[in-house]
Amino acid sequence: MKTTKNERSNYRKFLKVNLDRISFLLFVMVAIVFTGCDDDETVSLPETKTGEVTDITGEDAVVSGTVTSSGGSKILAMGICWVAGDAEPTIEDNFTAAGEFTQDGILETDWDYSVTLKGLSIKTDYKARAYASNEAGTAYGETISFTSKAGKTYHALTSDMIETHVQEPSEGPKEGLIDSDPGTYWHSAWSVAGATLPAHIQINFAEEKSIGGFNFMTRFTGKNGNDSGQFDVQTSNDGVNFTTVWESDEIIDALTRPDVNVITLDKNYSSKYFRIRILNTRSRTGTCTHMSELEVFEDGMLPY
Repeated sequence: MKTTKNERSNYRKFLKVNLDRISFLLFVMVAIVFTGCDDDETVSLPETKTGEVTDITGEDAVVSGTVTSSGGSKILAMGICWVAGDAEPTIEDNFTAAGEFTQDGILETDWDYSVTLKGLSIKTDYKARAYASNEAGTAYGETISFTSKAGKTYHALTSDMIETHVQEPSEGPKEGLIDSDPGTYWHSAWSVAGATLPAHIQINFAEEKSIGGFNFMTRFTGKNGNDSGQFDVQTSNDGVNFTTVWESDEIIDALTRPDVNVITLDKNYSSKYFRIRILNTRSRTGTCTHMSELEVFEDGMLPY
């Protein structure tokens, strides 16, 4: 019985030692296998470049980017991130994604892209850069800077700055254009013998200003044949001799009050004296016209 006990005890010791060895060997083998896989399939961060910014307005801008390397893994996300101010933008800030995700990630055919950054504030400095992500993480391209454009700057108008021709003596004084009351209006002459279109509203600034367009409301809440429908704009250095710098292409089907008609010129024109001339009416046969409210503005999104 003693011999048997010793044999069992020795067997247990042998078994424990060899199980420990086997476990260690298995651990080493697994480590080698996984190390080998890492060597064969090394994944690094992707590489991306930021392109250029174009089509900047007061509300949006277009920025391009390119993924130049996947880092040995699927591209999971890419696009442009941006932030206002001097900070370096990240995807924790604002971002606009690009590309279509598939089971193979975003395909290489989508790696060269442009996106539109929306919701910008006017006259604001921004920084933007491309980003790309794979299973190793997110990489960024070079940071670029741009400034969003200004929006519309409205010029304050007073009655002593405005002259109208030909003015109807019996109704519709010029003050109706700028009193912020849509219920009042200006009316060109209909009772004056020989008066006809064009009629004009002349604005005399104290110093040179730039305008890129104007807003107006119609007199009535329904369509009227004498609604202003076709315009041109004239400028002058002396308030006497005027030159036509812009003309609308065709008669517009004006929106009726309280909707606002926005007339945008082809660029901002600088002058001390401006005439907005009404060339024709909605009916195309009217000899007089009327208008409720008028605003003139410099358009920060138009060239000079």
